[in-house]
Amino acid sequence: MPAMERLAFEDLRGPGATLGAGVSAGFLAGVLIGGVGGRLAMLALRLTSDPTLHGISTDDGFTIGRVSLQTLFLLGVTAGLGMLGGLFYLVVRRWIPSRWRILLMTSFFALVGGAGLIGPSAVDFTLLSPLPLAVALFVAIPAAYGATMPWIAERLLREDSILRRGRWAWVVGVVPLVFANIVGALILLVALGVWVIGRSAPSLVKAWRSQVVTWLGRAALLAVAFVSSSGLVRDGIDILG
Repeated sequence: MPAMERLAFEDLRGPGATLGAGVSAGFLAGVLIGGVGGRLAMLALRLTSDPTLHGISTDDGFTIGRVSLQTLFLLGVTAGLGMLGGLFYLVVRRWIPSRWRILLMTSFFALVGGAGLIGPSAVDFTLLSPLPLAVALFVAIPAAYGATMPWIAERLLREDSILRRGRWAWVVGVVPLVFANIVGALILLVALGVWVIGRSAPSLVKAWRSQVVTWLGRAALLAVAFVSSSGLVRDGIDILG
């Protein structure tokens, strides 16, 4: 292998392992927490609700009381959303002190995810019962994702992690992007573009890691969390009130 090719490949190992950590952590947490956990939550609500609701479609297009190919679609959707969440974590993790990352991500995803899932007009929150359980479950699911995803990611980001062993180990971490089809290809292209820009313009990397950007990022996260919490509280009052 020519020296230039060896240099390029060796340079890709670090960023590739980092990308793989976010993708794999998001994929695993999305499937297990969002997909499997979501189906278990719907099962619990099915068992506690009026049996006449069996066969009714929810706002997400899933039929209450029926396990079908829709479940595989749900797993695919939650896997994709999970990977996006993992990539989001790679972007924001530098803004959060390491000892607070899991706690703050748990709270952040609980608020943002809960606000996105809970709606007063949705079937899940008008016909299913008990309503307090429905609200609690659909806040707990994104909260559990917010706790699990960064926990996995931080372990995969360690220097001794499986993704950093061997020359090709990091490739395994980005394999889940294959299931995202065009979106996965776009993610790879964007990641490659970021890598190229970082190599050609180190001043931009330095600016991105500056204290100014760090504090702006923290302010943005706080603003999103505040808006989401306001919407979540408002919808929760409408549903339970």
